[in-house]
Amino acid sequence: MDLATPLSELVKELWGLASKPLGYICNLKDNVDALRKAIEELEATSRDVKATVEREEEEALVRRTNQVENWLGKVREFEDGVDRVLQEAGERNRIKCLSRCLPPNCWSGYKLGKRVDRLINEARELQHKKGEFKDFTSPLPPPQVLEMPMDKTVGLDDPLNRVWKWLVDEKQIGVIGLFGKGGVGKTTLMKRINDKLLHANQGFEIVIWVVVSRQMNEDSIRDAIRKRLHIQNESWDRSTQEERVNHLCYVLNRKKFVLLVDDVWARLDLSKIGVPHSSPENGSKVVFTTRSKQVCDQMKADETWEVQCLTSKEALTLFKKNVGKSLENCHQEIQDLAKDIAEECKGLPLALITVGRAMASREHPHEWHYTLKTLRNKPHELSGMEEVYHILEFSYNSINDSTIQLCFLYCCLFPEDYLIRTNDLIELWIGEGLLGDTDDVYSMRDRGEYFLGSLKMACLLESVRDDDDDDDEDQCVKMHDVIRDMAIWIARDHGRRENKLLVIEKEEDLSAKMIFKWGEAKKVSLWGRCIQNIDQAPPRCSQLETLFVRKTFVSLVPRGFFDSMATCLTVLDLSNNSDIVLFPEEICDLINLQYLNLSQTNISELPMEMKNLTHLRRLLLNHMGYSEVGDSVLIPMGAITSLPLNVFSMWESYSKKEEEMVEELGHMQDLTDLSIKYLPSILRPIRGCVMTYSLAGKLS
Repeated sequence: MDLATPLSELVKELWGLASKPLGYICNLKDNVDALRKAIEELEATSRDVKATVEREEEEALVRRTNQVENWLGKVREFEDGVDRVLQEAGERNRIKCLSRCLPPNCWSGYKLGKRVDRLINEARELQHKKGEFKDFTSPLPPPQVLEMPMDKTVGLDDPLNRVWKWLVDEKQIGVIGLFGKGGVGKTTLMKRINDKLLHANQGFEIVIWVVVSRQMNEDSIRDAIRKRLHIQNESWDRSTQEERVNHLCYVLNRKKFVLLVDDVWARLDLSKIGVPHSSPENGSKVVFTTRSKQVCDQMKADETWEVQCLTSKEALTLFKKNVGKSLENCHQEIQDLAKDIAEECKGLPLALITVGRAMASREHPHEWHYTLKTLRNKPHELSGMEEVYHILEFSYNSINDSTIQLCFLYCCLFPEDYLIRTNDLIELWIGEGLLGDTDDVYSMRDRGEYFLGSLKMACLLESVRDDDDDDDEDQCVKMHDVIRDMAIWIARDHGRRENKLLVIEKEEDLSAKMIFKWGEAKKVSLWGRCIQNIDQAPPRCSQLETLFVRKTFVSLVPRGFFDSMATCLTVLDLSNNSDIVLFPEEICDLINLQYLNLSQTNISELPMEMKNLTHLRRLLLNHMGYSEVGDSVLIPMGAITSLPLNVFSMWESYSKKEEEMVEELGHMQDLTDLSIKYLPSILRPIRGCVMTYSLAGKLS
């Protein structure tokens, strides 16, 4: 017994030492299968990580983290090593368990088995490492220059070279002013400057692009600059105006920057914005565009340059470029007419582009003769904007559909440079009756989309995206400021009735001295945060058909405001006025009102007198009722039952009497479009009506 115990222990120890190497050989087939499974799982994980990273890189300005990039590289190297081992294992004969004696290739089998075992452990370790990632990507540093889409330009090389010399060579030049007629190509020249800085920025740390427009808003300019400097929203929102100015000045003083300011209409005090005065030591530059040389002098530009109209040769090149392929290899008569038409545009790029696109696909000489005759019946000199309007009006007339033309002119009610949401615009067109009087709302919306397409193809509207809105489904259109001015001129009977259409963005324009204009108006738009009250009641407005009071700080509509509009007003839009908490009861006297939009006001209760609006077809009450008065909207029983509503929208608003209101809606025979957010247990089907409602936060 004394010898048996040590001998037994020795055998166990020897077996323990031998079992692992023997396991490499005996379990080789099972381990190879396990390795295949492990590498398949690791490859699937790697593909998922790579797909996630690539998607995030496409959707936003981000890049993969170093940790993720390192892990993906290790996985690729590991996959190559596994492929070689699996290939070697496949070439070997199947290894059987030990029998009789060890086969002659046992040493190579041992080495292979040991490598397989190591690779299995490495695969598990790599799989585990993936779970340690907190983020797959991280934000990219802000680009020095934002790339802007731009077509090939004509006739801008000389001014570009001159401005570039001032930017990079002349250290004493800090402010550069570019001026010229509307539509002459100032913005295009700025884009050329931006593009050249993108490819050769000469040591500038950041290039900032800002659009000012006629209604200058210093807060918007500051906000645009701070976004490019990546100053965080939280610290900015908590700051006073003086602190924001100082903050911008502090950051910009420590950078060599180029500030490109487009479309300046009046003197812009850069120091009040937060832009420091340039100095030779700093090397920063400010370049701005304007239609007035006086503005260049008022802003003390060190150098100025007038952007001139194109020469005859350049004008013809730009015109042909916009006509397109239809002008290639065409009849000589059309070639000659094209040259004459380009000459009539007097070298103004905006006119050349607009008329050129209008002539695209025109293949008959009679069409070209008609165009030339039309242009020659209008003023030839381009001394002011009115000449531009006459030229641009050809594009408007080429639509050949009076209804689409009216839809285009309707866009004048929106402020300059405003991003018009296409859905909102089409709803207003319907409310005005511009898209027909059918009860089929969706058919009218389709027609509205068709009209929008026609206007965009005619280059009277352009598609844009609202970068401040994450909702990609909300499409916008915008009117070029020159085209908008032309449209207003047309809407005012070619300038003969200046008060026919009024767009008011300043409170001083509502003074007693100015309010008399309302007596001649058919459409009035009060728009913007500069308007805080409308206490001055308008005179008799017996012709007023459309009234916008949108995005203002108006809190109260004075008594008697609607008296003179009682029989003529058909469209009333009071949306986006969060300070309005009480329903203006005199609205109920507007007996011919057909469209009423109270969305995004804080009105908490509608009066019973709503039933007097016997012509009301569209009632919009979206996002309402979040004031201190209450968090829901009260609609009295019977207030809307008798109304001939086609559209009722109460999206993201809540009623204090949900069941009763839905019961009323169910009895409204004219209702064809209902947008509402109620519990499904409360919502009842309404015959002949397309309904949109929300279920657990999802659109159904």
